[in-house]
Amino acid sequence: MTTKKFTGKLIAIDMYNCSDKIIKDEAAAKEQLQQACNSFGLQPCDIITRKEDEQSEYSLFAICKQGHVTLHIYPNMGFATADVFSCMEGAEPENVAKFLRTYFDADKSKITLLDRGDFGTLSDMKPHRRSKVKFIRRTQNLGGKLKKIMMRPRSL
Repeated sequence: MTTKKFTGKLIAIDMYNCSDKIIKDEAAAKEQLQQACNSFGLQPCDIITRKEDEQSEYSLFAICKQGHVTLHIYPNMGFATADVFSCMEGAEPENVAKFLRTYFDADKSKITLLDRGDFGTLSDMKPHRRSKVKFIRRTQNLGGKLKKIMMRPRSL
């Protein structure tokens, strides 16, 4: 059996102590997201902005060819978070994350990289949790059986 080769990458970045002036400007953030996606091969189809009434927080969603970028921005906290995913050849999601970090002028950031679609071997794909659940059930059932044996009168 052959396994499918899939090389998607997901970059998650948390950006702390972002520039107050920059983080509050929704329109500029949308333009920069568009520029980042275009510059690093994500090919955005549409960018959607979402903001609840009377709240400073807002979100940007870039729907890209074979991927996406989501930004959640909290101006009052100086915090922004982004998830950049792409499975397209030639796309550079890690550079989009670096671009956004530089743009928001974050003092501190945490970046996590996940390679998606590592199917591994057939044995890797089997759930390991099942055996643990069965073991627990066996132990519970054994306790009930022992209790019945111990409580049974000797005359039987």
